[in-house]
Amino acid sequence: MDGKKVESLNLSTTESETENMTIGAKRPRPNLQKGLDRDVYLVLKKLEETSNDGKPFKSTTAVYEAIKRSNSSLSRQKKRPLEDSIDRALQYRKEELGDDDSSDSEAALEEPPKPDDDRFLLNRQMTKHWHTPAQAPQDTAPQNPSEAARAAKKRRVQEDGEERSGAVTPKGALTDTDAAPAEKQEKTPFKKSQKSSRHKVEHPTDAVQIGGVAEVYTELFNQTHGLLKWPELYATKNYRKVPGILLSGPAGTGKRSLIKFLASKIEVPIVSLTGCFEDPERLERSLNDAIEEAMRLAPCILFIEQLESHMSNPGSKSHNDSQRRNVSQFVRQMRRIEAEQDKDRHILAMATTSRITDVDPAVLKTGLFERTVQMRIPDPEGREDILKLVTKNISLSEEVNFKELAKITHGFVGADIVNVLTIAEQGAVERYMDLSLPQQHLDQRFSMDQTLPDLMELENPPVIALTQEDFKKAIKNFVPSLRKDGFTVVPNITWDQVGALQAARKQLELSIIGPIRDPDRYRRHGLRRPAGCLLWGPPGCGKTLVAQAVANEAQASFILINGPELLNKYVGESERAVRELFNRARSSTPCILFFDEMDSLVPNRDKTSNEASTRVVNALLTELDGVQDRTGVYVIGTTNRPDMIDPAMLRPGRLSISLFLDLPSPNERVDILRAIYRTCHPDAAAAELERLEAVAHDPRCTDFSGADLGGLHEKAAESSLQREEEKADMGIDEVDWEYALSRSYKSVTNPETYRKMEAKMKKTQ
Repeated sequence: MDGKKVESLNLSTTESETENMTIGAKRPRPNLQKGLDRDVYLVLKKLEETSNDGKPFKSTTAVYEAIKRSNSSLSRQKKRPLEDSIDRALQYRKEELGDDDSSDSEAALEEPPKPDDDRFLLNRQMTKHWHTPAQAPQDTAPQNPSEAARAAKKRRVQEDGEERSGAVTPKGALTDTDAAPAEKQEKTPFKKSQKSSRHKVEHPTDAVQIGGVAEVYTELFNQTHGLLKWPELYATKNYRKVPGILLSGPAGTGKRSLIKFLASKIEVPIVSLTGCFEDPERLERSLNDAIEEAMRLAPCILFIEQLESHMSNPGSKSHNDSQRRNVSQFVRQMRRIEAEQDKDRHILAMATTSRITDVDPAVLKTGLFERTVQMRIPDPEGREDILKLVTKNISLSEEVNFKELAKITHGFVGADIVNVLTIAEQGAVERYMDLSLPQQHLDQRFSMDQTLPDLMELENPPVIALTQEDFKKAIKNFVPSLRKDGFTVVPNITWDQVGALQAARKQLELSIIGPIRDPDRYRRHGLRRPAGCLLWGPPGCGKTLVAQAVANEAQASFILINGPELLNKYVGESERAVRELFNRARSSTPCILFFDEMDSLVPNRDKTSNEASTRVVNALLTELDGVQDRTGVYVIGTTNRPDMIDPAMLRPGRLSISLFLDLPSPNERVDILRAIYRTCHPDAAAAELERLEAVAHDPRCTDFSGADLGGLHEKAAESSLQREEEKADMGIDEVDWEYALSRSYKSVTNPETYRKMEAKMKKTQ
């Protein structure tokens, strides 16, 4: 373009300018006509000199923070419009400076030719005489081929740069490079180093092995194989292809391994984008490179691990401006794929998450990760499969019983089982050392002032077989990861330890235990919806004990929730806690959610002014109504005051089964006292058990609850302990029971109140 170029902030390109542009000329720059944009641009250039060592800013966040630290009036602007204006100014500045990797800026390329200043020509002529004697030997010295090539390249680059800038070196005059000191002559011209790509390409093989996820793998394979390998099926029918699938499930269940295994079976590469989001400064460039690579390799899988860490929900604590840009850039790239990618070479986006409630809903919409596949905690068969897989190449004792180990590892995920194996192997090594080392060396291991010598060189190390006991010790000493997320061990409480409560036991076996053990039988009779039960009655009547016995009998996951745990004064946090709770339960079905003291969690909304409680009631009603699938999730609640619970919770389909656990009758007291005694005295003689009937029928035990009878036994046991030297046997005799009866009192003072309430509730049902 002829003539001197005038810089202006109003850079809209006119038609005449467009006509005058030659091929290869710089494309028109963005328009900065707005007053705010002009102000931001001017401040941006000033801040580059004062705050950024003369270097251009790379991100909107850096400019925004620099403006906030300055005394500019722009620091008082609202954040959103200021950031938008910064984006436009940065884009303009980038066009101005150029976006190439060379050290020359576009600004320098666009400058009109300047005549050489005679002062500099004179200086160069003078410096010719400074180094002539010293440099002559070096210039004429023979060089190896590589050094000669570098020197030639250096001269070409310098000459080319001078020609493009309009500078002409007079014949016979030395260039700036010639006039430089000797130590600088050997340096190659500055060039930015090419940064390594942030994305990662994998070609998984059949070496990837997984276990316990056959059902989820089949579902994923059916959804993805046709998309990636049979595109003609979709093309001939003009069917739409799914752009993205999200794999959700607890941490440690093998989500990433499953996707790699899937890719190995379908024989497609994986392009991982996770690293792109770890460098916000180069996010756009990194994603562009990754998508271009994916388009070249297609059909392939775009993979993002831990999606909630890079695109979190705007309401979560981890959300920030960087994650907002992650979402916008990812959406942009997905639209680019949809517009530019060949229809017969599909690119499928897949991601994993362990907390789907923390994922930004914007990326779960149509066109992005529009389909979600839930990965569940392994069931006993799945755990047995994983155990066999991880021990495939390990020496095992013949006594190892995988079925038994799978049963006692309830709630363990694949990663937990791998850790258990590591602990078992360490235990086996220690067991071998205890058996093999001489006793004096074993004693020496625990000495603080001696060093254990090298006992022997194991030229032929023995094969140590893992035993069943090694595994059991490892399981006992290991805390599974889900235990930290609120899951509890399957309670070790059986019906034999409960005593009495036959009516409640029968109803719970019908409503909860039966559907868990034999779901097909219930489906044949049209019973598909999981039941919810409310256990209520006076304190100490065994409500919690009954719920634990149900979980043990059904061998279901068990999550204990104390009412106030879900309450949070911050808006939205209580509802979020409820959603996360049910998501955890859905990932570990069959699962029993046990709400203790439910009246404190879901009070009557008409009689409370606590907004947090009202929001929890609404969230629980939504989950209980099964807006999301509640298959395999059973709810048991306990309370002493059912009249304080919101009536909506007790309607059909929610906690519709109400079981009143009254104070035990005299015969039930006998049954409860025997259950307590057998639990505490497994080797009790028949004579000791016979005494219990008289104790339970004693008038002083009238209106005793199960907890009161437990306290009665403790006092009798204390008396037996104090009289141990006087008695001939170790059991609790009549004297001990008399001591306990004289010092025990009932804890429920108004049992009739509960019975009247029970009669009233029967009428309303």
